[in-house]
Amino acid sequence: MDLISSYYRKNTITREALAKAIKRDTGIPSNRSSKIVDQLVDIMTNAIQGDFEIKIRKFGSFKTRQKRARLGRNPKTMVQAKIPARKVIKFKVAPTLKKRINNNIHQIS
Repeated sequence: MDLISSYYRKNTITREALAKAIKRDTGIPSNRSSKIVDQLVDIMTNAIQGDFEIKIRKFGSFKTRQKRARLGRNPKTMVQAKIPARKVIKFKVAPTLKKRINNNIHQIS
C-alpha cells in the first residue's frame, strides 16, 4: 500500500506515477523508467492491435473481440442509427487478483 499512498493522490494511476514507482523501487533514473513505461504500453498496444492476447500472471488478460454491426437508438431523440462492426478490448481479471481484492474489502469492513 506504500506504493499507492506515495504517488497516487487521486483515484487515477498515471504513466508518470508508474515511472516514479519504478524509479523508487529499482533505482533506475527517471528518464529511463519513463521510457520503460512507454515501451510497455507500446508493446501492449501493438499486441492488442495484432489480435494477440496479453496474459499477465496474477493480474489478468486482455484480448480483442469482434462486435457485429447492429441497429441502435439515440435515447434522447429516439432516432435509429446503424452502429458499425468494431473490435472491443475485453479484460478478464485473474482469480488471484480477484481474491486479493475481495479479501482486502472484507478486512476493511
